[in-house]
Amino acid sequence: MRNQSTIGAETLAIAPILAILYCLCFTNLFLRSNFGIMAPDLARELALEPAVLSAVASAYFLAYAVMQVPTGMLLDRYGARRTVAAMLLFAAAGTAMFAAGSSASTLVLARLLMGIGCAGVFTGAFFVLTRWLPPDRVVTQVGGLNSFGSVGALCATTPFAALIAWIGWRQSYWLFTALVLGLMLAVAAFLRDTPSGASAAPARREGFGAALSGVIEACRQPGIPRLLVAGVPMSGAGTISGVWGAPYLKDVHALDDLGRGNVLLAMALCAIAGHALHGYLARRLNTLKGMILGASAIIFMATALLALVPRPPVALVIALFCLIGLTAAYPAVAHTQARGLVPPHLVGRGVALSNMGIMMAVSIMQLVFGWIVGTFVSAAEPPPEHAFRAAFAVQAAVTLLAVVIYAPIQDVKPRDEG
Repeated sequence: MRNQSTIGAETLAIAPILAILYCLCFTNLFLRSNFGIMAPDLARELALEPAVLSAVASAYFLAYAVMQVPTGMLLDRYGARRTVAAMLLFAAAGTAMFAAGSSASTLVLARLLMGIGCAGVFTGAFFVLTRWLPPDRVVTQVGGLNSFGSVGALCATTPFAALIAWIGWRQSYWLFTALVLGLMLAVAAFLRDTPSGASAAPARREGFGAALSGVIEACRQPGIPRLLVAGVPMSGAGTISGVWGAPYLKDVHALDDLGRGNVLLAMALCAIAGHALHGYLARRLNTLKGMILGASAIIFMATALLALVPRPPVALVIALFCLIGLTAAYPAVAHTQARGLVPPHLVGRGVALSNMGIMMAVSIMQLVFGWIVGTFVSAAEPPPEHAFRAAFAVQAAVTLLAVVIYAPIQDVKPRDEG
């Protein structure tokens, strides 16, 4: 049992590390989420069809997901400081390209680069925390980290709309480029993979074949294949806040820019609370599987209501959006479960696989949602209400399927792990 002075010294030592990790997660969530508030205006300005709009939005998530396995390999070999700093160069290039972009293809490429650049942020943060904190404190601290990072998603709503109104979206993205470059320098200079004096795990100078074998080994761990679908229910929040919530509120409920921003702001606030709540309840109830199943059931019911209720009142829509934002905020729970399902030498790749499943689910569901909405669009008219209801129905159906696949997984008990 550690005494209070030891815990206090550990907290003081890790404070600068946490500050950097908080900034990284803020940046990741902001860049991931800020497209949603711009979606209606960009669709009009660049004449983007629903499927193309979804492609631009989902490009970030697709690149982020695809890069998870290589990122896990890099983390296990080189550590978080060098891996994350190098990858942030791609994020800076992506924000600069978005600032200068004038076509859908340029915006897609820019979002791909941003996704590549941020792919190591959360996995790298989790990688560092597992080396700085005892196991029983990881899930709680990661929940707090996600809550702070979700302030980035919050700032991607009404505050970002205000910034665009002040200096324009292109100038805003040039500002983001400078901030990402500054963060890259801070990571390279101050982030530390292990506490001072602690023996770091020796870097394995493995070749590509050996590294790939480690990924395959992680995939073969009991429960990991089922854990990969845990992101499907969570994708409902990413689809709404990331791209389709604002068009739905505009085309179905006729909300203006400020009204749409405020609804998405409320959803982001609920997500912030949700990250901390999931971490607290997971430790309190001593179950990770139960948290994910419970959250998934709530998301299924909320998306099913959006599909079944014709032209629901705005108040009900806001309540359902906020409920989805609150309950879908369980990535830390999924990553902690992945950590408990793999051996220590595969933690980087295990968590990366979990993150890959989540981000791939968001990317695919954004594309599917846009494709469904697009099938109902004729000429230059906005999508009708039944187009969105059909898309929400598909979201509910795949959420239910994911629950069935995930349900037999082995539970991981946070307190027992600690």
